[in-house]
Amino acid sequence: IAGLIIGIILMVLSGIGIVICLVLVSTTNGRVSLEESLLVAIPLAVLFFVAFVGTIAAAIFILKARKNTAQLPGQ
Repeated sequence: IAGLIIGIILMVLSGIGIVICLVLVSTTNGRVSLEESLLVAIPLAVLFFVAFVGTIAAAIFILKARKNTAQLPGQ
């Protein structure tokens, strides 16, 4: 369950970071260029994807573990 929580937290934080990077371009009146913003947004997008895959994997492991423990008493 810890992996699921960590994955969700990483997804939320990296998503917020991506939005901030992209909004920063329009709110600073051109002082921050899109290229500078993308230097941070692209690694955050990769982190978001890794966190998403990790969250899905953790959810699958949790569901398999619950399924296995539910089958044990019925043997």
